[in-house]
Formats: sequence, C-alpha cells, structure tokens
Amino acid sequence: MTALRLCKDASNVTELSGEVHVDARSEAELNRRCPRRLRFAVVLMGIGLILSACSSGGPATTAAADTAARSSVVSIPPTSPTSPASSTTAPAATPTTPGPAVEAGAPSFRATVALEPDHALIGRLVVDGPEDLRPEVLVNGSERSFVVPVTTAGPHHEIPIVGLRAESTYEITVGDGMATRTLELTTGPVPAEFPDFEIAVADTGSMSEGFTLFDLLDVTDQLSGVVPDDGSEPPRDGYLVAVDAEGEVVWYHRADHSIGDVRQLLDGTLLHEYNDTAARRIDLFGRTVEEWAGSIITGPLEFDAYGRRVVGQDATPVDVDSMHHELAMLPDGDLLTLSTELITLGGFPKEGLCGEPLGIDGTYDLISDVIVEFAPSGEVVARYPLIDYLDPVNRPEDQNVCGLPFDQVFPNWLYRAQGFDRATDWTHANAVVVDPTGRYLTVSVRHQDAILQIDRTTGELAWRFGPGGDFELTDPAGFAYHQHAIEWQGDGTLLLYDNGNGRPGTARGPDDGLPPPYSRAVQYRLDPDSGTAEVVWEYRSEIDGEPVFAAFVGDADRLDNGNVLVVNGGLNSGRPDGITAQIVEVVPDSDGSGGEVVFDLRVAAPGRNLVIYRAERIESFYP
Repeated sequence: MTALRLCKDASNVTELSGEVHVDARSEAELNRRCPRRLRFAVVLMGIGLILSACSSGGPATTAAADTAARSSVVSIPPTSPTSPASSTTAPAATPTTPGPAVEAGAPSFRATVALEPDHALIGRLVVDGPEDLRPEVLVNGSERSFVVPVTTAGPHHEIPIVGLRAESTYEITVGDGMATRTLELTTGPVPAEFPDFEIAVADTGSMSEGFTLFDLLDVTDQLSGVVPDDGSEPPRDGYLVAVDAEGEVVWYHRADHSIGDVRQLLDGTLLHEYNDTAARRIDLFGRTVEEWAGSIITGPLEFDAYGRRVVGQDATPVDVDSMHHELAMLPDGDLLTLSTELITLGGFPKEGLCGEPLGIDGTYDLISDVIVEFAPSGEVVARYPLIDYLDPVNRPEDQNVCGLPFDQVFPNWLYRAQGFDRATDWTHANAVVVDPTGRYLTVSVRHQDAILQIDRTTGELAWRFGPGGDFELTDPAGFAYHQHAIEWQGDGTLLLYDNGNGRPGTARGPDDGLPPPYSRAVQYRLDPDSGTAEVVWEYRSEIDGEPVFAAFVGDADRLDNGNVLVVNGGLNSGRPDGITAQIVEVVPDSDGSGGEVVFDLRVAAPGRNLVIYRAERIESFYP
C-alpha cells in the first residue's frame, strides 16, 4: 500500500496529540493534514519492511503499520528539574541504571525501557545515540496506540511513557528515521490502597475526548479527630489520579501530604497546590520542577507530626501564610492563589455567637482569606485581604464566624498548631479567577455564601452575589450556598458548583418534613446594571435516582465539546453503598433543566472518607 493510499484510507480516523480516535471527519480535512502524516508513513512502511525481513522478534503487522501511518508527532518543550525533589516527591531513576530493562542495539542508537522505581504505570524510555538524534516513539497497546512526541535533538533522551493501563503489556517502537527497535513494557497493579473506581456510565462517543485528572484525599482521620501516635507509620495522603474514558487508571502520583487544585500547563507539566501551604510544578515522572512555600510551613511548622520535612529545602519562599484551594498561572507567568491571615476583632456581642459560655470579651480570632498574586521569584505583587470587603461585626450576612469544629481541618490546624486555640475559619474562600475582561478578580467565599467581584487595579469591590448581596433572584433558594469552583463562560455567564449547605426549604434530617438538601452545577446570568440575576442552566446530581448532597468540596467545568464535568467530591461516608465521591459528565439540555449523563465514575471506599476536590479533562499527556 502506498503512503498516498494510506492517507486516503484514513478518512475515518483523526488524531489528538498523537492518540488515534475513530471519527467521521471529512476526507478533505484528512487530506489537508496528510503531508505531515505522509512523512511518518513512509518511514513506518520502511520500518515494516526491515522488520519483516530481518527481525527475529516477528514481522511487523499491517495493522500496526496502518496505525502508525495515521499518527502524527506533536511536539512539546522538554522539562528538567530546576531544584532537587524533596522527600515527598517520587524518586527519579538514574539514567544509566533504570532497573530491569529490555535492551536493543542498533548502529545509530541504543534504547532501554523500564518502569519507574516504586511506580506501576510510568515507564522511562532512555535513548542514546548521535548528537542529532531525535527519536520517533510509537506505543502500541491492546486498547489504543499513540505517538510520544520528542521535540529536541541530542545524544541522550529520557522520555516518560504514560497513559498505560495496569497489568498490561505494551510494545514501544523506537526509530531514528533509518531503523527501529521494538521494546516491551509490562505495567504492574495500581496501589493496593486505591479505592474501587466504579463506572456506571461511559458513553465514549458522546464524551469530551481525553483523560480525567483529579486529586484524591483521605480525610477519614481529619474528620474523626484521630491524632497520630508516636511511632505510627507515616501516611501518604496526597494522590493525583488520571483515568481514561472507560475509567481505567492510566497515571498517578503520590506525595506525603494533601494535593488540592491541579491543572496541566502548556508545556505538559502539572501545577498543583500542596498541603494548603505550598505550590508545585511537577513533570510526568512526578519530579518537582519548581516549588514555592509559605512562611509558616518553612518556619514554625517546617516538620509534620511524623518528623518529615513538608516541602523541599530549596523551595522558593513566598511571604504568605498559606496557599490553598486555588493555584493558577496567569498569562504573564505570575501565579494566582488564596492565602490566609489571622486577625483579632472586637465589638461582638458579649454573649457570643458560637455557643460560648457567657462572659466572653467580645473578641474573636478570625482566619480570614487573602487573594495573592506572586511572581515565580516568590515576590508578592498584589494582595487583596477579604476583611477589606466584609464586616463580621456589623453586617449579619458576614457573621458566620464560628467555622468548623475540627482541629485537623485546614485552615484550623495551621493556626491552632501554633497555639492559637481560638482561631476559627471565618471566610473559607475556595476559588478565585480572573474575569473575561482581565480587570476583575472573582472570588468564592464559602462560609458567607458570597461571590465577590474585585477591581484588580483599584482594589474596590464592584459587586457581591449571594443572599443579601447586590442581585435579586425570584426564588431565594436559587442562590448558591457554600459554593465552590466558579468559572466564567464565553458568553459572560458564571458556572459554579453549588453544594447547597443551609439552602432554604431543605433540611439534612427529618425536621419539619422538609425535603433533603441537594447539590448541583448551576449557571447564572448576572446583570450588575439592573441588579438582577437568573439561572440559565442547572444539573442536580443523582446516584441511582436519589439526589446527591456533597456537603463539602466539588467542581463544575465546561469541556471543549460543550459538556460539563461535575464533581460531587464530598459525599456522606456513611452511605450504604460506600460511595464517597462521584464525577459525572453531562450533556446540557437546551431548556436549562439538566442533561444526559455520558460519564459516571464513583469512588467506592467503605469505611473510609475519600474525597475529590476538583477534576480536569486533559486532551493528552503530551500537549
């Protein structure tokens, strides 16, 4: 079959970052993209002839050649660590001794592949050869084939092989344009402590393409008040997990402490919030590329209860108390996050607001949030303290000063561990984004059921959305209560996750015969000029026909194909079915009333409280 014929026969195939997908894309579009495919097809056909004639490992199949011919190389810049990984990061393999490996030699290059130490799903492909070597790498598995992009030429390459299912064998073909060698890599089982990921729905034809990336956190001890005993085994609380369209785990990363917000950057590295006090950028091997840390976790709380250093010694210091819930890289390269500060305020009623005994002095130690923008160098370039926009003394809507009673839940532990026993979680901001104009910051203040719009230049408050705010809704229950994950849409509407804590007309128990609470993804149209708001779409989550209520954490993201990815992250751990979290993908109905579920993943962990804070759909590990 000629290379030109291969192009024309591929009219039912498209590729996304080198991964093959069946699609009904027109033949004209494929022929437009064929010249790039043609070059790789010619090489791969030559490879097939060489293997058929010479290889002792067996002939190349026509199907493999066709698959390779329909694949294209998508380039990304290489990354390398700029600071040593701390004890909480995955260890990097020594290039010359990658562990047990399959080796193959060729006149122009040498290649080995092996699993990363202490990891079941990440392979490290090491290719050595001449100065101008730029390897071509094709991975073939039973479920899919994909090209791993290599963009730079050089004598030594260490390439992550990721997106592999557990306990599966893959053929990895490495070429230099003249010859190829095929290696074999067999993955291991996922960690034993992983929960069951149950797939109730997976309509792959209607889903947005790619992998679902999310954090996984065990909060069982935090919510039960368990304190570690001396000599007990240190836990590894932080996980990132990626699953494919059928819910199979294809990548994961482990760390000693909790991981929250995570997102993929343009170079393929992952930026994530760590331990609510630091920030990291990691590569696909799990190595720390950059790290930033606040002043408390590098000072009085440098070591955890097990004597482990929380962040790397070379972490870039940032003059903030914490970095929590949100971590984003802005277009200019600066980072946007949320921090906290402890403030003492007086003037409260002497009888107290939180059930204290009579005779308190009318003061509270409040943990308040601060929006922070900082440069990669660690310099803080802007601060927006929320105490400047809220008034807990005089404004009833802002007087939810009691917070949560748990000592080990953030941000309580950060200050109580330093001796501030009266510190209470007042604002609990959990999301901040730049609005579409770039002029404003929009911040979600969970404990006040408020969303604030703040001018980045003047620091002035533009408006407040929520009960008692600047907008009217026909039904007060239509406001968001204890919300998460605000996201501006292209049409100027606002999408968010509404947990529903304290929603009027609902009750968590059988009190007064009220219906149970519910959580939802909801989209609002706000008109600041008229002071009106309306719900334009909502989806109320369900499990087996019953309403879902996630009392804490959650997410709602618009996907590339218009679907919405919804995370019901903190379900009741006492559910009879043991389900503690759920991720669903919804095709919104045009009338705004809900939509069709095309993906439904459930975390089943009986006896444990495993939660998911947020989830992202990434098109490829190799953008």
